[in-house]
Amino acid sequence: MWTLALLSTVSYGALYYAQPLLAVATEHALGWSRVQTGLAFTLALLVTAFLAPAVGRALDARGGRTLLTGGAFLGALALLTLALTSSYPLFITGWLLAGVAMSLTFYEAVFTVLGQQVQGAARTRATLTITLIAGLASTIFVPLTTALLEGGGLRVAFVSLAALLLGVGALTWRVLPPRARKERDVQVVPFTPDSPFVRLTLAFTLARVVTVGVGLQLAPLLLAAGYRPALAATLTGLLGLAALPGRVVFVPLLARVGALPLTVVLLAQLGLASLLLLFTHWPLLVGLGIVAFGLASGALTLARVEVLLRHSGAAVFGAANGWMARPVNLAQAWTPLGVGLLFTWTGRYAPALLLLAALGLFSAWTLRTLARQSSVGVSADV
Repeated sequence: MWTLALLSTVSYGALYYAQPLLAVATEHALGWSRVQTGLAFTLALLVTAFLAPAVGRALDARGGRTLLTGGAFLGALALLTLALTSSYPLFITGWLLAGVAMSLTFYEAVFTVLGQQVQGAARTRATLTITLIAGLASTIFVPLTTALLEGGGLRVAFVSLAALLLGVGALTWRVLPPRARKERDVQVVPFTPDSPFVRLTLAFTLARVVTVGVGLQLAPLLLAAGYRPALAATLTGLLGLAALPGRVVFVPLLARVGALPLTVVLLAQLGLASLLLLFTHWPLLVGLGIVAFGLASGALTLARVEVLLRHSGAAVFGAANGWMARPVNLAQAWTPLGVGLLFTWTGRYAPALLLLAALGLFSAWTLRTLARQSSVGVSADV
């Protein structure tokens, strides 16, 4: 558990949260535009999305030791490639390699390996621990990357982050079991998505659109409404900070409410909280909306694992999670472009927030109707 937590934290920190800072430094060093660096990172996220089903099936079949270790080493190779690049094609190649590494080291892969080794309440507690630790990735790696860039420059930053990934990769190889733990006399059948699973995927995909869309627009929204930069930054940081207690509260609520009903509430909370952000002239309502949104988005990380495990089971969790991860990650990759275009067309943030709120409420309705149907594969008490 601690190794998987460390792997998640370093991978998210070095390959995801450090990217904006590394992109700006790369633009200054090589004279490239934000479009060029942004396109490379978008391509990396698209690679992660398209590889997710294959990675999930491979993890079900082989376990995580080789694949997760390889992902960490590949991430290090990607960063070293970026450290040495002076041409744009090689820069794209480095981020494509990083996209493969993300698919092997981010939550989807880590939770699959965890589910192979730990079951029941122990798995829920372990998942919570991993998300709480990895939730600090931005808190750790944004100032760390800044210090590396200021102290040694772009190449030193890339090489240092690569060294961290190499170290955590070596630890992963040493600690993780060589193969998945399989129950005896259990025949594993290939995963085939059914109608309830497709609706689950739709709900979590819409939720990702909402969380990414609100996260991108919150600071600009507050600044446009006249909030001081320091206050806008503080409130934006509160969005991520609130995710941590949201995950802590999720575990006791899970036992009382059940995973699917609780997920319905969390999705509805995303939509309603998005609506509160429209009332920028009432800071108290905005603060309440930010806290409610952060609590829900943090808890949904755990909710997805719990609902998916109860629907598909641990034996094919990797394949099921990978199948779901593709549209979810594609939504993450394309949402920045979508909300940006909507703002360009309207010149206002309100239309995008209204759309995001509607998507959040629709995702809750999707799971609500699923929970009320007696013939679905997810029981009402999950």
